[in-house]
Amino acid sequence: MFNKEQITGTLVNYYATCKREAWLYAHHIHADQEDENVAFGKAMADIKEQNLQEFAFANLKFDKLSKERGHYVVTEYKKSLKNEYAAKMQLLFYIYLLKTGLNLKEVKGKIISGKKVVLVEDSDENFAILEQILGEIEELANMPVPPKFEHKKICDNCAYRNYCI
Repeated sequence: MFNKEQITGTLVNYYATCKREAWLYAHHIHADQEDENVAFGKAMADIKEQNLQEFAFANLKFDKLSKERGHYVVTEYKKSLKNEYAAKMQLLFYIYLLKTGLNLKEVKGKIISGKKVVLVEDSDENFAILEQILGEIEELANMPVPPKFEHKKICDNCAYRNYCI
């Protein structure tokens, strides 16, 4: 039985991108490790590990946690922002856990992709959306079979495409 404590930032990102991909990931079905995007992600992670201080909390890992002007800032570095909404939900998930798990009062978030910086607000409205998503992820992960395949533009470059197309 899958429960909310098993949800990771990556799973939130996948859910916001594709529910079928999220189901596969939740069931420990791995993406094609030879896929060009997976290889690029691994290379980027290696670079990050050399240059950034990674902060691990519970079963989560985010790229950077710093303190600026009296509040904490979680920073995520992304290769691209093709799905900005998914990146925002992933970062909001980290902020949510820091605020609820560690009782931090003020946590802000930013996503950096190249020269673009996206700020993420920890508003009550955003947390309400996230809490709804977390409930939906739990429900999805407990389904015995994945949702039906629906072709989207992103499918052609997805490392899980062999399970769908």
